[in-house]
Amino acid sequence: MKNRLLNSFFRAAAAFALLLAAGACKDDVALPMQRVALNTHAILAPSFATTLSFDVEANCDWTISVAGDDTSWAELSQTEATGMATVAVSIAENNTSGSRALTIRVAAKRNAAVVEELSFVQASATAEGYLSIPDLRKLAADGDYSVTQDVKMRGIVVSSVQDNNYYDNCIALQSALKANCGITLRTDEVLYRKPGEELEIDLKGAVVGVNPETGVMEVKPAADDKVSRTETTQVTPAAVPVSYAQLASGDYESMYVALDAQVVVSDLNKLLSDNVTVQTVDDERFVLCARQASTFGIDAVPVGSGRLCGIAGIYEGAYAVMPCTGSDITMSSPRFDGGITLPYVLSIMTKTATNGDGKYIFYSGTNGTGSIEGVAATAMDGTGANITARLSSSGGNLGFRYWNENSGHHNLPMKSWTGGKDKDYALFTFPLNETIDGAFRFSFGWSGSGSAPANWYLSYSNDNVTWHTPVPTDEPHFVIPQGKSVGSGKNFFYWTIDIVPQIPLERRGTLYIRVSPYDGTRVDRSGGAIGNGGEIRLHSCAVVEKVPAFNTQKPAGAIYFEPFDNLTTGLDYRHGDKLAGMLNFCGSDISVWDAAAKNGLSGVNVRQRPGYAQIGFVETQTVAQGSYTNSVGSLLTPAFGASGTLRVSFDAMAYKNTSVHANSGAKDMGGDLKSVIVEVIGGGTIDGATKKVVSGLATDAFNTYSLTIDGATASTALRFTSEPASGEFSRWFIDDICVTK
Repeated sequence: MKNRLLNSFFRAAAAFALLLAAGACKDDVALPMQRVALNTHAILAPSFATTLSFDVEANCDWTISVAGDDTSWAELSQTEATGMATVAVSIAENNTSGSRALTIRVAAKRNAAVVEELSFVQASATAEGYLSIPDLRKLAADGDYSVTQDVKMRGIVVSSVQDNNYYDNCIALQSALKANCGITLRTDEVLYRKPGEELEIDLKGAVVGVNPETGVMEVKPAADDKVSRTETTQVTPAAVPVSYAQLASGDYESMYVALDAQVVVSDLNKLLSDNVTVQTVDDERFVLCARQASTFGIDAVPVGSGRLCGIAGIYEGAYAVMPCTGSDITMSSPRFDGGITLPYVLSIMTKTATNGDGKYIFYSGTNGTGSIEGVAATAMDGTGANITARLSSSGGNLGFRYWNENSGHHNLPMKSWTGGKDKDYALFTFPLNETIDGAFRFSFGWSGSGSAPANWYLSYSNDNVTWHTPVPTDEPHFVIPQGKSVGSGKNFFYWTIDIVPQIPLERRGTLYIRVSPYDGTRVDRSGGAIGNGGEIRLHSCAVVEKVPAFNTQKPAGAIYFEPFDNLTTGLDYRHGDKLAGMLNFCGSDISVWDAAAKNGLSGVNVRQRPGYAQIGFVETQTVAQGSYTNSVGSLLTPAFGASGTLRVSFDAMAYKNTSVHANSGAKDMGGDLKSVIVEVIGGGTIDGATKKVVSGLATDAFNTYSLTIDGATASTALRFTSEPASGEFSRWFIDDICVTK
């Protein structure tokens, strides 16, 4: 026992000695030397308020101190950190007569000897021998002014010569972030200076005045060599927020300004170089001026609202905003006057029989083949909703056009689809004016021909970056039938996808939906490979709506009531001609309804509409309009289980095909019958007969019709149908059948 205790003691002692040795070794380890470095040791700032920055590169904790007679004019974004950092220095305008300076010291916290210094100097706005821009403008207030004094001026470049959206041989200069501090410099040759650089101009011999061609005040030096670049550090120009009244006053002429705006609805089909009209939230209007030769002039106009920056210039005698770069136009938020509410129909319906003549959309492209970049079909209603396409092919087979199909399936043909799902898609953009807080439904027309894909899937997003796939995620969401080539009024297919969103879709946000090829399955009749020339047609419309649910209260005293609350599929006919060819889009036939949907009803050619039933059917997807045939519908109620005198009411509406132009040759062009038949089955009469003709149905709204059944028995039921003559059509709608005693 004693030996074991001694052994334990010696082992513990040895371990303790090892710990001491380890500690001694640690003290002897050579730690890396602390280091602080700056990317610059001198900043010469211009006189006006701006922000500049410098980088700290360090391997230790560090702190900043600022020294100078007055340090209140500079504010640092941070004064201590560890390792690398960028420090922003925000400075106020120097409106004194002399320059001012301070010293910025960056030192290691644990070793003050490790230090770097930066000399920060700000020039004066009113130094002796210099004229300010406001003073120069005053000299030319009453007409051209020739400078005879030995004076100079300085200004920061705010326009972009490289992006070419300012007057020829001109640069916009600015000396402060307040009114009357901008002026335009005109030279004989193009002067390639970058935004944020400070220029000095020898004004002796210069002429200052309003150029009658541009309408803005310009300074024209005696020679181009009178303009030089100063040693001041290049800054990033900040746009001055202004109101429309301030822009229109002219006080901010030639200055870099910013307003919140959106392109007016009537100009949404144009390019930026069309010098489109924009509006503020209060509908104050001015021009967004973009030259065709600018780097962004051929871009399509943005459909949303947001910040518009640019130089306050003049266009056709009125003040306008001339963006400096494409990034000055950041109108990606929902429009002031729009954003969709559900249900919403983005309609491709044409106004006339002319291609591209949209009734509800603006189309920014042409009907020829070629590039699809910047081409969009945009809703006229101000919501900002639009359709664009991204296709991977190029050349003569590429297209995104707008055609009038006389069957009512007005469409956007798109080809070619050779790149697969990650490169080829149609993109629907829906700015939201309400939150979608549950399942929603997307319905649209989509058909194809030639060597275009057959299998398709949908994805959705709220940022146009991260995409989500609704169920099912491992198979196509829809398949265009093999061998059904689109055209001549037939093979225009309708699709509906229900989506339970996994991401927030909030008001003032945006819903994006993409339709893309699923895999390599072909749609052409021969089953050949996907190739250039394979065409897809988005037709009729695209509809976003909540998945419907109904809960109609049964009227007091009713012995039978059918509100059709269990019918939820198809499109609501009451959307009208915005549905174009999809006005025909009803849900499943009564032959396949489940027991809850039937609720004791029976019949033939009865289809679902959301919350009501359609009686009578015409196949329009695979049949040309000149070959349409009417299928008479008949709906039979269950027996009411009551005898004697019964009072019946129901709501009804007739079908009118308003989406077909007169040149279509459609057999149902004249519309459907406005009279229907109510038949008593199982005993009883209406006005002494077992059949009653109900006439005068409206085609745009439900009206209520009332009848009385005399001599009813417990077996009495009603059949709702029609009796069209040969060649006539008889689709109609019924809702809220109510029987009281």
